Amino acid sequence: MLEILGIIAFARLLSRTAVEKGRSKGWAALGVLFWIGGEMMGFIVGGALGLETFALYGLALLMAGAGVLVAYLVVKALPPQSAGTLGPAS
Repeated sequence: MLEILGIIAFARLLSRTAVEKGRSKGWAALGVLFWIGGEMMGFIVGGALGLETFALYGLALLMAGAGVLVAYLVVKALPPQSAGTLGPAS
């Protein structure tokens, strides 16, 4: 349950950051996908390495944290975009 609340709070943070830069709130999905995808990759890698329960879950949380960090850095690095532009002017 706490993880779900964490994902929701993180998605709101990414959404707010993207909107401040003139971007869509859809960037929040990147954070959710990277969090869950990182956790799943942690379980897959840990299972392949033959880790036991607590080590397996620890690796999954570590990989989820890495996914969160990458998603945050990507959204934070987005250049500001004005409301009326779709791309570079020709």
